[in-house]
Order: sequence, then C-alpha cells, then structure tokens
Amino acid sequence: MSEYTCFRKPVTIKRKQGGAYDVNGFWVPGTTIDINIKASIQPMKPEEMQALPEGRRTDETFKMYTATKVLPVTDQNPDYLVIEGFEYEVISVAKYQSDVINHYKVFIQKKSKSQ
Repeated sequence: MSEYTCFRKPVTIKRKQGGAYDVNGFWVPGTTIDINIKASIQPMKPEEMQALPEGRRTDETFKMYTATKVLPVTDQNPDYLVIEGFEYEVISVAKYQSDVINHYKVFIQKKSKSQ
C-alpha cells in the first residue's frame, strides 16, 4: 500500500457511455456507469483560482489528484464526480506521467442547481 493512500477519499465517477442507433434508426442515449476511485481533494491556491474563466471564480472549486483518468467538460461525454453526496464537473485535467508517481491533476467545480 502506498504511503499516499491515507490522503485519498472515495470518489464516484459518473461516466456516460456512447449511445447508438436502434434497428428503427432512432438514437438511444448511452447509459451512465459508476466508477469508484480514490483521490486527494485539496483547496485551490489563489493564483489557480485567478486562472479560471471569470464566470467560474466564485463557485466552489477544488483540485483533485488521482491515478485515474477523468474526462473534462470539453469532452463529448464529460465525467461528473460525486464527492460526499455532491456532484462536481471536471473543469480541466493535467496529465503527470513521469513514471515516479503517475497521476492526473484535476480541477473540479460543484455543479449549481440550474445545471
């Protein structure tokens, strides 16, 4: 067991699978699957908050470190995360794969009720 696992908490990825056309030519949306992972969730630094688009700077935003690749809002089927019962959007993903401690740095933001 890694010395870093004590900082990780359970996170559920809600990942939508691609849809398909049925035999009558109608589009059938894909199903959503749950993927359980562990991640370290931390507050963002002020300079990281400043780098966010202006409309996202006041919402509840965190950075997350995980070994699991997640899909951001710019992807065709973005992932949503469930952390302590709240849904979060994946704003951005940075890949750190140096073969020392491979991981992804992910910026996440709590979904507003209107989304």
